[in-house]
Amino acid sequence: MSKKNLSVVMKLIVSGALLYLLFRGMDMRNFLETVRSVDSKTIISIVFIYIAVQAIAAYRWLTLLRGSMNISFPKVLSIYFVGMFFNNFMPSMVGGDIAKGYYLYKVSGKGGAVVASLFMDRYAGFSALVAITTVAAVIGYQLVKGTIVPLLLVSLISAYIIGSLVLWVKAFHGWALKILSRLKLLGLNEKIDSLYKSIIRYKGVYVILSKAFMLSLIIQSAVIVSYYILSVGLGMSLPFGYFFLLIPLTTAVAMLPISLAGLGIREGAFVFLFTKVGATHAEALSLSLLWFFISVFINLIGGIEYIRLGSVKDSSGVKGLKS
Repeated sequence: MSKKNLSVVMKLIVSGALLYLLFRGMDMRNFLETVRSVDSKTIISIVFIYIAVQAIAAYRWLTLLRGSMNISFPKVLSIYFVGMFFNNFMPSMVGGDIAKGYYLYKVSGKGGAVVASLFMDRYAGFSALVAITTVAAVIGYQLVKGTIVPLLLVSLISAYIIGSLVLWVKAFHGWALKILSRLKLLGLNEKIDSLYKSIIRYKGVYVILSKAFMLSLIIQSAVIVSYYILSVGLGMSLPFGYFFLLIPLTTAVAMLPISLAGLGIREGAFVFLFTKVGATHAEALSLSLLWFFISVFINLIGGIEYIRLGSVKDSSGVKGLKS
């Protein structure tokens, strides 16, 4: 078995095991009744918000690409949805960012600019996530006082600050590379240094970075609002403020590359965190899974674009994007 296939099998086992543990001993009748309680208007609202979020995210990526290449928004949106499709449906082949990078590289031929834009796209999104979390933590500390949530919030913010210092401050970057060179982790220091040189071109380009950050705030806020709308549809009665505290944490946990598309990990985080603030096990699990399956359904759009553009081994369709 190849390393790629072994990785997929291990992620499948992790997702399956976690979902089994989450469903074990739960009243399935109660769970199904909770899911069925959501009306069609709520689902339609989530669908529209999700599509709008993906369009804004594609525009954010386009903003980061300007100055490096000339490409239209429809082309970027098409490639963006292909990436989302890969994230959900094709984990055995390649991740969504790699798929997006591949197609964009075929269009532009600018590998360094593509990699830098993908990294900064993620970084802008995470920056907004941390910003929202920080403000929410200050305003709503009393909501989660005495729980594990404040510790998790501090850990998330601290990790972001350390990462940002390594990225933007030359002294910290050099220090981090020295540590990597001593560890000799398969030449990772050279790869990171190469990535750093591509990314550093954004340093000082405050107009682009500010715009990307503002768009990210809109994106993250819209996602949080969509979760709240879905929770109301499920009959949950949690205060709106909880979602600005907890959704960023569950999002961060779901980024861990140890399960298929975050499945199982994300649901475990939802159950763990939301039950701490008054939700039932069934409600927390329903909220996470429903939002996930709605997003998966919408990301089938990327599958259509994938067929239209051609596979990652066939660049003929991608070349057609240049026109």
